[in-house]
Amino acid sequence: MNSSDDRRARELTRRTFTTAALSVLSVGAFVAPARAATPAPSPSPKLPGEYYRRGNQVSKNTGVLYDDITVRIQGDPARLFVPQTVKPGQPVRFVWLYHGAGSDHNAIANGFGNLSQRLVEAGVVTICQNDGGTLYSHPTAQSIQAAGYAWAAGVYTVVSNVLRATSGGGALACWTLGAKVIPNIAGMYNVNAVYDLEALYYGSAPDGRDRASIVAAFGDDPAAIAAANPAKLGQAAWSGSTMRIVVSQPDSSDRTVPPEQHGLALLSLATPVAKEATMRAHSLGHQTPGFAEPDFLAQIPRWAPAPVVTDTTAPTVSVTAPTAGASLSGTSALSATATDNTAVTAVTFTATAGTTTKTVAATAPSGTGTTWNASLDTTTLPNGPVSITATARDAAGNTTTSTAVSATVANADTAAPTVSVTAPTAGASLSGTSALSATATDNTAVTAVTFTATAGTTTKTVAATAPSGTGTTWTASLDTTTLPNGPVSITATARDAAGNTTTSTAVSATVANATADTTAPAVTITAPAAGAVISGSVTTTAQASDNVGVTSVKFYASGRLAGSGVLSGGLWRLTISTSKFANGSYSITAVAADAAGNTTTSAAVPVTVRN
Repeated sequence: MNSSDDRRARELTRRTFTTAALSVLSVGAFVAPARAATPAPSPSPKLPGEYYRRGNQVSKNTGVLYDDITVRIQGDPARLFVPQTVKPGQPVRFVWLYHGAGSDHNAIANGFGNLSQRLVEAGVVTICQNDGGTLYSHPTAQSIQAAGYAWAAGVYTVVSNVLRATSGGGALACWTLGAKVIPNIAGMYNVNAVYDLEALYYGSAPDGRDRASIVAAFGDDPAAIAAANPAKLGQAAWSGSTMRIVVSQPDSSDRTVPPEQHGLALLSLATPVAKEATMRAHSLGHQTPGFAEPDFLAQIPRWAPAPVVTDTTAPTVSVTAPTAGASLSGTSALSATATDNTAVTAVTFTATAGTTTKTVAATAPSGTGTTWNASLDTTTLPNGPVSITATARDAAGNTTTSTAVSATVANADTAAPTVSVTAPTAGASLSGTSALSATATDNTAVTAVTFTATAGTTTKTVAATAPSGTGTTWTASLDTTTLPNGPVSITATARDAAGNTTTSTAVSATVANATADTTAPAVTITAPAAGAVISGSVTTTAQASDNVGVTSVKFYASGRLAGSGVLSGGLWRLTISTSKFANGSYSITAVAADAAGNTTTSAAVPVTVRN
């Protein structure tokens, strides 16, 4: 191409696209400020290929924080406007910007400056690449476009793409949509639509200057132009597409491109098969109409609804009160600091002391605070070590439990032990050394148990032996011989370290020890009668009694043992043969004995033996 053609191409670019760029600036000018020597820090992570960033920018409409980032993709620069709420790997919507304000990524970004900020406020990432304008749909531009999407899909989870083009950028936007260079395109908004590149090349334009720009972009190669002509993709390419086309009517000062080489032909192809295809016309030549920007923004939530981001990030939480090693009593204050990538919805405290667990719901902080507070009634816990944790929950149900803080519950102990006698049982008969036992428990620990036995006016107290390990049975021995025989009442008294005591219900039993027998029996001979003359076989009888019992009765004749009697019919009886005795006078006596060895000799009965 000669220098004259080059000048004509530049003039076409200037006249065709500058007006549209200025029109965009008129609805909300965005002029990039001079770059600082040291960019401001940003909380967003560095992106692949990033080489420049203006971090922590504030959108001028609603004050959303975003980062203006320039990256290099396969050697070509691209400029992105990224909301700081969007992180790599997250689901995100992309808007691809094409503009006639030069093919440089910065020129395109500046041309859409206000729109980019509006999109940031909607949570959308916008991207501006080289060759997104004046080179139409040249294969180089197509390659840059494809590489850009591959980069975006490698960094984010791109859920939808929307194409926004003005003037000369329309050709590449339409080719991208029709040829499906980018997948999952939700819609295209094209102001001034797209030229039929072949019509321009073959001189359909009134003054021929469009042909010069085509030759400059593609070289004088009809086949290359035909292959990259979005107006000749065919009707099937637009099936299922969603698009809005704004077609301008040239005024007298700009007759470069007739209306039929704008979007009219494209619209006629798309309308029968597109999911949605609309056209709005205006009479301002290549100027971008004032309605275009708000009209486009209104389509974003309709074409590409905001993705539902599943929150899998758990909150962070740490207990701030009590501190480790603190001594707690009464009602103690609890506090924890909790934060989340979205918001903490609840915090609960858990206090564990031994086998006792107490859970308390915390009160949320006010405003943007992060400290949650609660009160713990420590009297519901046993004295001793206590472990306190805080569990934070967010709206997605993610939870985190803090590191435990170890403290000590040290309340004054006013709870008395419980105690009951388990031996002897009610009604038992006791003698000698009898075993005593009682079960005793306490909220802290039983330190002593004593048994008290009361029999009449006599009281005996015995200290019990503590159980081993975690047992609860205390034992002792009672010498019942120190108590009188008869009813006895036995109680157990338990004591804890604080001096609290409890005395059990009394158990009634009986002391039944054996006593020494010193009472001798009583005995009287009932036959023969005094003065009787006896011969042959004679039955002697005696009547005997004792406080305990008579164990034997022996009969004597003048001191000579005649024999032992046998108890029969209430009398002790012995049959004596007088033939064993010489005739004469004798004194008959009876000696009664009991189990204790006590004996009594009866009064003598005189008799005469006369065989």
